[in-house]
Amino acid sequence: MKKFFTKKALIVTTALSLTLSAGSIAYSATTLKKITAYQNYAIGIEVGGKKVDLTMDGKKLYPITFEGRTYVPARIVADSLGANVQWDDKRQTVVITPEGQTPPKIDTGSSNPGTSTPPSGSASASSNKGTFNDPVKFNTAFTYKELVNYKPEENDTSSADFTVTVTKVVPISLDQIVALGFQRPENNPDIEYRMVSINLKVKNATMKSKDKNGYKFLSSYRPYISGVETPDGHYIIGSTDFGFDGAIAEATREVLPDFPQVTPTTKGSSFEVNGKVLLPIVKGEENYMVVSRSDSTLEYEDRKIFFKLQ
Repeated sequence: MKKFFTKKALIVTTALSLTLSAGSIAYSATTLKKITAYQNYAIGIEVGGKKVDLTMDGKKLYPITFEGRTYVPARIVADSLGANVQWDDKRQTVVITPEGQTPPKIDTGSSNPGTSTPPSGSASASSNKGTFNDPVKFNTAFTYKELVNYKPEENDTSSADFTVTVTKVVPISLDQIVALGFQRPENNPDIEYRMVSINLKVKNATMKSKDKNGYKFLSSYRPYISGVETPDGHYIIGSTDFGFDGAIAEATREVLPDFPQVTPTTKGSSFEVNGKVLLPIVKGEENYMVVSRSDSTLEYEDRKIFFKLQ
């Protein structure tokens, strides 16, 4: 794997967006250029003879074709090569460090707010249904089957038992968001932000593939937090679970440092992690965090699981 990189960290400069919600973080017009490109569903990626799963946060990230060249998701490809990926907001740079080398320290200027996490197993099991009218109570554990089965006759499928507990919610200011390494969100009088601490237990992670060499990284088995909804009918789409110290995506990679894979022959992989999600909320209203299941056999609204934040 190391032959794909030089001995120094590979640095790729790009206008990478770590988005909190639609319109909440924007780059200067001088750094962005509008183009016409095409998602190419026919292109796959293989590393070491194994097909790379292009799913991230519950979404398929297809390669893009633009002016005769093909562009692929940097993080997914780097992860498949065993590399460490970081985002340096000050330099607007993706920093990729080869496997076996120490990633450079990227100074965000501040420690992560709301850092405490409770011991695992401290929450009681929820008796709530997780529906809009019966949301999961704060600090109670909710277990559900996550099933990724979009067009199973064409694509790989996967499943796992997820247990999600919201353990802590603290306000986070715009200045603190900037200190995490993000550009300053727009000052919207109707939106505030919360740092949500989550305990995640994943059990019985499995996958099926027509390709005998097919696999998924165990670290990709995470819930998709799609935003918030309020009893008054308002909603915000978007959350950020990666790109800062303590984020659940980064914490997952820390507890799975050897990049374990789930293959068709794998028997029930599991892990547990405490991590954080940066979540925009509707100011002055009760907000429910929304976790969206990937099960394509369910109606859209039935895929949602609602969690109280207080």
